[in-house]
Amino acid sequence: MTERRVVSTYDPGIFDVNNIDEAKQIILTPEGMSSEERWERETPYLVDLLAEHITLDKSSLVIDYGCGIGRLSKALIDRFGCRVVGVDISVSMRGFAHAYVNSDRFFSCAPIWLRFFAPSPLWRADVAISVWTLQHCLEPSEDIAIIKGSLGEGGKIFVVNNNQRVVPTRECGWLDDKKDISALLNTSFHQLARGMLDVRIVAQELANCTSWATYRAQ
Repeated sequence: MTERRVVSTYDPGIFDVNNIDEAKQIILTPEGMSSEERWERETPYLVDLLAEHITLDKSSLVIDYGCGIGRLSKALIDRFGCRVVGVDISVSMRGFAHAYVNSDRFFSCAPIWLRFFAPSPLWRADVAISVWTLQHCLEPSEDIAIIKGSLGEGGKIFVVNNNQRVVPTRECGWLDDKKDISALLNTSFHQLARGMLDVRIVAQELANCTSWATYRAQ
């Protein structure tokens, strides 16, 4: 998610889209079912899963790191009435997010802006979520640091991540650079809970390679 391109082959352009339907195909690739079916089935499931472990209400400020077009931002606002800052590297995704979420309780920005807001206690979030995002980041340690810096004292993060890295590159397509996201998270956060996705909701092949976890800032 950070915009500094350390590796010349890193290609964040894969996340640039022309419309919402195209965005859905990238955000939730067909994995045992269509992107649209995943959108309808997995979105409420992930909100329910988050709610089992983290309390949200109208006063909560949430960072949706890797928000895309606001799939989960919209669901969280609709259910809890919370405020959400959607963060995404893609200008086009952020643009479509405002139309999709369609709420005054939503604001979107590039990752760099979280560093700008972080010194202000008014911008310290209660909760951050990062769903199928850190696996794609060029330098996930930097993105984890940005997330941590945006959380207030005792802030929590809900993460869903593929167990294998899938970094977009120009020459090699999706590349696994072997960086361990869970290990990086454990250096900055205290793990509270961890589990696998429900195979009654997501396809078996996706459940086999994905885990979710909640953490508290140390």
